[in-house]
Amino acid sequence: MKLLDRYLIKMLLGPVIYCLGGFIMITILSEVFGDVSRVLEARPPWFVVLRFYLSVVSPLLRYLIPAALMLATLYTLFGLTRNSELVAMRATGISIYRLMLPFLFVGLAFTILAGILDEVWVPRAYEWAEDMKNSRFETEQVQEDRSSIYLNLAENRRWQVQRIDPRNPYILHKVEVKQERANGTRHYIVTAPRAEYLDSQWWFFGPQIQRFGEADNPIGGQKPLGVDTNSVVQMRHYHETPHMLISATRPWEFLNGREMLHYIRTNPNLPERNLHERKYKLHNHIAMPWASIIVILFAIPAGARTARQGVMSAVFNAIAMMAGYYALAQIGLVLGSTGTIPPWLGAWLSNIIFGAIGTYHLMHLR
Repeated sequence: MKLLDRYLIKMLLGPVIYCLGGFIMITILSEVFGDVSRVLEARPPWFVVLRFYLSVVSPLLRYLIPAALMLATLYTLFGLTRNSELVAMRATGISIYRLMLPFLFVGLAFTILAGILDEVWVPRAYEWAEDMKNSRFETEQVQEDRSSIYLNLAENRRWQVQRIDPRNPYILHKVEVKQERANGTRHYIVTAPRAEYLDSQWWFFGPQIQRFGEADNPIGGQKPLGVDTNSVVQMRHYHETPHMLISATRPWEFLNGREMLHYIRTNPNLPERNLHERKYKLHNHIAMPWASIIVILFAIPAGARTARQGVMSAVFNAIAMMAGYYALAQIGLVLGSTGTIPPWLGAWLSNIIFGAIGTYHLMHLR
């Protein structure tokens, strides 16, 4: 069976790669016409242009990958039924469900791949592309220094950084850290003109501290935290990382799932509508990669029956199912982000319903 599995996976992967490559090229060409004048004016290196267009289309991969998988599955199964290969395989006693396992495996593999890309690469790539576009392809102007305010509610600590470079968030300029007590009164405020994150520890350069009493009253004036105003002090009890601080400066669409979750946990007092929207986007971030295996579930029954119902009918049915899947996803967006239904249900609604429909048709495949 291993030989047969490898054969079916090889038959499927070729069309998937061709379809996905074609969709990406079409998407890039549509983007070229909008930015070609600025590219020609700035004349950036060719590898910067290539990186820019790949980064621009990166958020669309969650839609392009399922579309490529659906068409490739239909094409592969049509070829197998047209050449009677499926009939020959089943004549050896192999069930149709066992023959479809390699297709489901490929769908699961692309689901995992899409999830990894969404978490690791897509947010940063898209942010870089937007910064490049805003700077009119002047690479030295991309991602200028930003300010950051970060709340660590778990440890009652507030960071305010006047300048932080997204390209090098390990160095901060003009830092203020306010530590509060459990009752909300100030315990102390540490200020430093510079801070660096080295060996997983924060080092403050020339830090000064202002302490406060139980009644939130200042105790004396600012004093050097070290020996003098030129001391470099290791802040062992500060567990915030540079990426936590820089995530506070990013728009929501540039955050990955871990950053979204951290934002929601550290901002529990958001307005109810904003909280619903952010919770929906977090669950949608997790749910959308599963479209890759959902489309396989309803593409397999459509493709395996092409010998009886015709190619165009199978393609139409699969496309109609995919259109319905994304239409229901939009309904889930409206209902989940407004709080009409729980945000998690709105994000997973199309996966649950069309996953059940696809599984039903797959189980009744003959």
